[in-house]
Amino acid sequence: MTATAPNDLLDIRWGTTTMEKTGFAARHKWDDAFWIAFVVTSWLAVAMGFVPPVMERYAGQAPYVAPPILVAHVFVYAAWLVMLSVQVALINRHRVEWHRRIGIGGMVLSVLVVATGLGAEIYSQRFWAQTDPENVRFFTFPLYVLIAFGVCTTLAYRARRTPATHKRLIYLGAAAIMSGPYQRWWGDGIDRLTGTGPFNTWAHLYTGVNVLMLASAGYDLATRGKLHPVLRIAIPILVVWQIAAVLIWYSDWWPPLVRSALGIAAN
Repeated sequence: MTATAPNDLLDIRWGTTTMEKTGFAARHKWDDAFWIAFVVTSWLAVAMGFVPPVMERYAGQAPYVAPPILVAHVFVYAAWLVMLSVQVALINRHRVEWHRRIGIGGMVLSVLVVATGLGAEIYSQRFWAQTDPENVRFFTFPLYVLIAFGVCTTLAYRARRTPATHKRLIYLGAAAIMSGPYQRWWGDGIDRLTGTGPFNTWAHLYTGVNVLMLASAGYDLATRGKLHPVLRIAIPILVVWQIAAVLIWYSDWWPPLVRSALGIAAN
């Protein structure tokens, strides 16, 4: 096992409760079950949210032919989720060194998720703008998802030698990138409860990620008796970003800005 820097863990031996210098327990006996549940529910959300449109494409019923950037995003997104699953399994099996060795692959995939996701969304916006000029308002949502995911995973990579911090940042990034499948899966049901308007838009798009963030906060309180600083700081920031994204969605200046930035002609 490699040596750790002075500011990392006091004790990284498995089978004991490890502590960061902050005094926050890096591991708990329930952590393995929590992360397995998170991975399983993430795969379920992807299946429920994305399998129907994928099947429509295979059946030739999609509104447009998938461009290469969209195909690339689908495979990169799936590869990142596979990587997350493998990394969780390695930690559960106490294969810390293998977990660290392939971590750079996860970071590369994170960059590709953001790059291909942005490219795919730009293509989609240009297509839908031909029939629905107001669809450009939706662009706030993928921007939130990709920025939150990119920031959290980048910070997680930088904090890779501090496990308690690292895994919470990975969790928040993964929760953000799950916003897409969850809003497809839960969106219609939420709409029936909340109707229309800004609150409905916020609930439709962000209920999934917020439930996941609340689950992480509740888990910290149940197993450590307090919130890790990452959750105390990041969760309020992410929720404020969501509210800002909804306010921008309903602003008058956002649609023309998006059309100009993406080269979409005004109808």
